This record gives sequence, structure tokens and C-alpha cells, in this order.
Amino acid sequence: MKTLPFPLALVLLSGCASSAPSWAFQSGAVTPSASGLTGVQAWSFFTSAWGRAKSDEAFVCARSQEVSGTTAAPLPGCIGCTAAYTLTVSEIDSDCDADLAADPSYTLPVAIAIGPVDDALADLDPHPGRSLGWYASFDGMQLESYGFAWDIALDEGGDAGPPGWNPGQTYTLGPSFAWDLTAAPSGG
Repeated sequence: MKTLPFPLALVLLSGCASSAPSWAFQSGAVTPSASGLTGVQAWSFFTSAWGRAKSDEAFVCARSQEVSGTTAAPLPGCIGCTAAYTLTVSEIDSDCDADLAADPSYTLPVAIAIGPVDDALADLDPHPGRSLGWYASFDGMQLESYGFAWDIALDEGGDAGPPGWNPGQTYTLGPSFAWDLTAAPSGG
């Protein structure tokens, strides 16, 4: 699988629509504590038509998962990260067909970290000055910039807590990339 920045994903889609998933988006909401974090993540799957219409009609199915993390040292790839976690992911529910619902590749990432917003993603930042960078490792060896983390209150119009990554505060994990499910896996 390969990831594409959202703006590129919209431009590169072409061909006939089908009901098979062509794009996957990973998002979540987590609450850190002094020793780890808890939360949920969702994988949402869309047909190729999503890029043209940007419509919920392109939605195929979703998987929801519980995420728990234990505080860990950051893996390489996140300069200035202030928090890092090894993750355990367990299924909650899915309305996907059996093959997609059981595919173990969607029980990832194995580690995440929170740090500064990656300079390459600054133009996509949903809350400049308040967002943090979300970094993920899918191989347990290297972190990659994956998106943004921000206080959930910023989306709900409530009072956001203090800036930064704070225990007891709930954060949205928003991706800056979509997984292109039609691309051939890149060889290692």
C-alpha cells in the first residue's frame, strides 16, 4: 500500500468507479495519561468515486478498533517528539465484508509519537498554532509523519485545554494521507 497526500489523492484518481474499496482513511481519538494512552481508531473505506464527488455515497464500510498504548522511547523519524507509545489494537466492530474485516494489515500502527507538525504538512494543518504532529510506525522500526493531533474541543466549539500534549485531554488524530488500495505494495 502507498500513501498519498489528500490533495494529490484527489488529482490522481481516474478510471471507472467500482464498489470495491480504492481508498482508506485512518483516524482516531485518544486520551493520554501519565503511563500511556487509550482511545479508538477507525479505518474508513471508499470507492474510486470518492475523489471525483467527495461524497459519502462513495463510502463502502468501516472498521472501528480500540487502541491502548504504553509510554515508550520514540523510534527514529520524529525529531523533537515529546511523547511516544507502543500500541495494542483490538477490533470493536466492522460492517466490512469478511475478508476486509479480518485483514490484519488494518490492526496497525504498532507505535505512534506526537511532536511538532512536519514542515511538509504545514499547509494542511487544520488548526495552525494548536495542532501537533502525529507520527506512526507500521514496521516498528521507523516513524513517519502521518498527520495531525489536536484537542477535540477545537472541533466541537468548546474550550480547548492548554496547548501541547496533556494527560487527560482528548485529541483527534487526523490523517494527512489516504491509503491508495489500488497501488502495488512497494518492495522493501
